[in-house]
Amino acid sequence: MIRSLLAAALIAAGLASPALAENMTKATEAMLAEAKLDPSVLAGLDKELAVPQAMIDGAKKEGVLKVRLTLGEPLFDKVWKVFAARYPGIKYEYVRGIGPERAVVALVAFKRGTIVSDVVGSFDVLLDEYEAAKALDRVDDLPAFKSIPAAFTAWDFAAYRTEHWGVGYNTKKVKREELPKTWDELVTNPRWSNGKVGMAVNANTWIPSLTGQFGDKWADDYMEAIFSKMKPQLRKERLSMLPQLNNLGEFDLGIPAGDFIYKVQQDRGMDINVHFPEPVPTTSAPVGIIAGNPHINASRLFVNWLLSKEGQIALHVYDAEIPAHKDLPPDRFMAYPKELAGKKLAPADDKVVRHIPALMEKWHKLWIAAGGKVEGGN
Repeated sequence: MIRSLLAAALIAAGLASPALAENMTKATEAMLAEAKLDPSVLAGLDKELAVPQAMIDGAKKEGVLKVRLTLGEPLFDKVWKVFAARYPGIKYEYVRGIGPERAVVALVAFKRGTIVSDVVGSFDVLLDEYEAAKALDRVDDLPAFKSIPAAFTAWDFAAYRTEHWGVGYNTKKVKREELPKTWDELVTNPRWSNGKVGMAVNANTWIPSLTGQFGDKWADDYMEAIFSKMKPQLRKERLSMLPQLNNLGEFDLGIPAGDFIYKVQQDRGMDINVHFPEPVPTTSAPVGIIAGNPHINASRLFVNWLLSKEGQIALHVYDAEIPAHKDLPPDRFMAYPKELAGKKLAPADDKVVRHIPALMEKWHKLWIAAGGKVEGGN
């Protein structure tokens, strides 16, 4: 009681942050200290975590929560410790989903009447199939749902991380003044033709967002021009290998270059950087709850926490993810805030996401016809 009164007095005097000390667990304090973040970054957390006590009590009785996201297991364990410090007594089983498998496995199991994951992430390429199977439960009634930009939500999912996509470049081979200002310059400037660009098959990360801005006719012409004019190296490696190959000088530009993927390697000393032609494709990874799962309270509690400032910051601190939360300062949580400053974004909103399968069918036909392989994955 004394501590609460003291905290209230400090806030009234302007000497304490809106995120009161009693709102933070020891794990949260340690996380903020590790990231050198002021507790004020958690302002409004109480409201986001205002779930019914019955949900918390129910979650502790339901057994083992099954989660399938894209983080490596050791990193997810660190994120979970922050969640568990706030909501002790909940057990979990985590499986890392890699490539298309992360979305397919849970859906196929659901159709067969089996629940292999209670919480699933990064299923955007199969969103229509998930919804056709009625595989997702609602999440739009969770308190933290409102913290995610509307472009990256629907009644049955919300983004738990975002990524911006540009072109990676070898800083020893490419001058900044050479870099294309627009995406069209990539296919019209001879500087980037005939193998100067190393391209991964994962066009789903950037072309759909641009299609949402410029339309299907532009996309069809642009994809044709990539193979007929640019003639990039069609790389068979996973998307996560592009920074290493770019650093080795196998190509001048690497496309697509996700800011999260490149920043991790750049921070390790590689001679690479990222440039963002406009508009900047911006994607998100959705998280959802499998309908009818036996751990519904734990599922809702965890997803709500993951969307809250505390969960978003935990993802950023322990896996360098870029938060989807609209109230976290970009200059602190984006990988390349200066590169993105003032640039128009092209978000992969709900409409764009649903158009991805049809667009990628066209892309893969062109890719294969040009001699590429569709092994994909991240």
